[in-house]
Amino acid sequence: MARLIFSALLGALGLCAASCQRPEEAQPAQQLTSAEVQERLIEQNRAALEQERGFIKEFMDSTGWAFQPAGSGAHEYRVEQGSGSAIQDKELVNIRFRLTGLRGDLYQEGEQEVRVLRDPTAVWGLQYALQRARHGDSVVLLLPAHLGHGLAGEGEVPPMSPLVYYLRVL
Repeated sequence: MARLIFSALLGALGLCAASCQRPEEAQPAQQLTSAEVQERLIEQNRAALEQERGFIKEFMDSTGWAFQPAGSGAHEYRVEQGSGSAIQDKELVNIRFRLTGLRGDLYQEGEQEVRVLRDPTAVWGLQYALQRARHGDSVVLLLPAHLGHGLAGEGEVPPMSPLVYYLRVL
């Protein structure tokens, strides 16, 4: 009887050894070609951009403000038209700003000097907006992540964060 139980146990262990493997051990891993890897990355990026566009649209819809496209995915709402001169490329401009996320999380606020289209410390979306502004303008600027702090984020700004600039050109 013991021999029969032992034989049955060995048989069960043999079956389990063949069929109780982990899924990753049971089948050899399929290697993706570099073209397939690239295509998957492109699909993931498209999905992330589409999700970001949805968040930005929700924000714009929730405010009731008349945002206008400002190029490359940015949007502007001009709160007040300034009576000063138009800002020139390379001009050193003083701004007062409040920088938040779409949910109102405050990242930065204060005053800053920006040399338009020549300032490595100012995000591209802000510099492009200043290029179209006048002294005295008050603008709400909505920037997708690629025109703000991008994939990595910076300081208080989390990675891949759309930004809302409430700014006044002094």
